[in-house]
Amino acid sequence: MNDENMFLQAEDLCKSFRIGSRRIPVLKGVSFSVTRGDWVALYGASGSGKTTLLDILGTLSRPDSGRVLIDGTDPASLSARALVAFRRKNIGFVFQSYHILPELNILENVMLPSRLDGMPFKAARARAAELLESVGLAGRMDHRPGELSGGEQQRAAVARALMNRPALLLADEPTGNLDSETGRGILKLFLRVRQESNTTIIMVTHDRGVASLAGHVVELRDGVVSQNEQKEEMKP
Repeated sequence: MNDENMFLQAEDLCKSFRIGSRRIPVLKGVSFSVTRGDWVALYGASGSGKTTLLDILGTLSRPDSGRVLIDGTDPASLSARALVAFRRKNIGFVFQSYHILPELNILENVMLPSRLDGMPFKAARARAAELLESVGLAGRMDHRPGELSGGEQQRAAVARALMNRPALLLADEPTGNLDSETGRGILKLFLRVRQESNTTIIMVTHDRGVASLAGHVVELRDGVVSQNEQKEEMKP
């Protein structure tokens, strides 16, 4: 694999959690690499360690041992403040439960990451409006989350995740709460984002059909990589 195209490396990641007096191992030496612009599915059954791994890749959690490199940077080497700035600049998150703030309208929700990053209001508003138009929500900008369907909220969440033009988009079961048709729409949106901006996408799923759409499937089983397959990408 060409090192110039190497974007993310996970090296021998281990993570465990303490429950009472017991220590429960979740990740037991996970290693794989991702090229820039790749679409990766982290696939496995519930309890296989997928979300724990995604949290580590997203710098929301640290491994007990091993390391992650993102575009040559080791997040563990950064100070707390520098890590927050690195995450905000480089990583977008799409969660299964949307995490859209109910007290803000959709435009304000999408603007939020850039406002936290210091972007001027007018520029942030223009960028958010452009993104909402691109995901088919131009007519819903002034609506609150409770006035939108689940699919619309998830599209808004994707727009918010893209607000700071991240190089890495992480999605945790992004179609898990959606019907099959709406879920396909979200996956088509991911494909378009990747094609237009060469964004690297890592998506957690327990659905083999969804995983089969990605060009790179990393299957977890009992905290280890049981399969690491590059294949032809399919269209949703």
